Amino acid sequence: MTALSDLFPNGPRADVSGVPPLDDHHTVQRLREMIGEPRENRAQARPIANTNELIRMADVAVKTAVPVSADAVTSDRPPKRTRRRVDALALSAGALAVAAVVAAGTIGAVQMATASPAASSLESLQADEAAIQNAYQSLKTTSDRIAADIQKQAADATALRGALVATSTTPDPGSEEAEPLPVTDPAALSTALEAIDSYTTGLAAVSLPELPAEYARPDIDTESLVEVGSAIDAAQEQLVVLDAATAELRTVESQVGSLGAPAEAAVETYTATFPGAAQAANDRYPDADEALRTALTDAATRVAEADLWEPANVAALTVYRDAFGAVAADQLRVEIEREVERQREIEEERRQQQQQDNQQPDPEQTPPEDGSTEPPADGTDPGTGTPPDGETAP
Repeated sequence: MTALSDLFPNGPRADVSGVPPLDDHHTVQRLREMIGEPRENRAQARPIANTNELIRMADVAVKTAVPVSADAVTSDRPPKRTRRRVDALALSAGALAVAAVVAAGTIGAVQMATASPAASSLESLQADEAAIQNAYQSLKTTSDRIAADIQKQAADATALRGALVATSTTPDPGSEEAEPLPVTDPAALSTALEAIDSYTTGLAAVSLPELPAEYARPDIDTESLVEVGSAIDAAQEQLVVLDAATAELRTVESQVGSLGAPAEAAVETYTATFPGAAQAANDRYPDADEALRTALTDAATRVAEADLWEPANVAALTVYRDAFGAVAADQLRVEIEREVERQREIEEERRQQQQQDNQQPDPEQTPPEDGSTEPPADGTDPGTGTPPDGETAP
């Protein structure tokens, strides 16, 4: 748009014709009386709009305009609620459920009103008898388990002791009578055997408490409140007896569990000496085959890491003993071969010396350097054959 100041740069009263303006003082006065005082000329608060920019914005709006569909207008009225139908089946089921609850309550109230004290006491007695039966079965199961555990531990300890003794020595390959050769630490072995013996002795001394007699209800009149009450008292006493037997059995079980600790520690100390014994054997038999010496070291390590109380691990002791014997036997083989070689060398030197002695002349039969002949050993003159001192020749 174009401002008025641009159209009339010389003001509202500019006279382009050059005619002097008329005095319209009276006209201005009348306009002031009719309209009021003129407003003050103020600077525009905002810049004049750019016509080109307005045209561009209008074109863009026309190009991007989207038609509005009349279907998009929705009604503000809420939808009508559908009318609910009466479900006869659900109504009948609800009525039957209410009737059943009322009937059950009525029957329970009647039973409570008509029940006798003896019947209620009999129910209490039956509950106590069920508790007695459960406690007795649990007590018997625990007793049988402890007895089987004691038997198994004693058998395992006996088998381990035999294995320790059997694998503690191996036949000495260097002995003519195959005397036993120790393959472990004898002192540690003795300590372990003593601990195992104490363990088995303690297991044999364990005595399991006898189980209480199995409960049986006496012959009573179930309609008599006095007799039912006496039976309840007897059942309560039986429960007390079972509780005491259970506590005693738990004490025995704890005692059995503590018996094996010293033996386990002694056996563990004994197995810890195997690597040292293997190293001592390798130092004692340095000429044995290196593969055999390595096998002995590995076998000792497996024994030290194994739990010998497990029957499957006892075989590690046999492997170690056999490896020890193999190292000792191979050392003996090397020594025998070395001795045979030494004897052969001695015999060869003796034979060579004998040959040298046979090749040298006898100094007694060597003729004198002047060419003369030595007289015979019997004193006969070699030229005439006459015996000395006037003896007659034979």
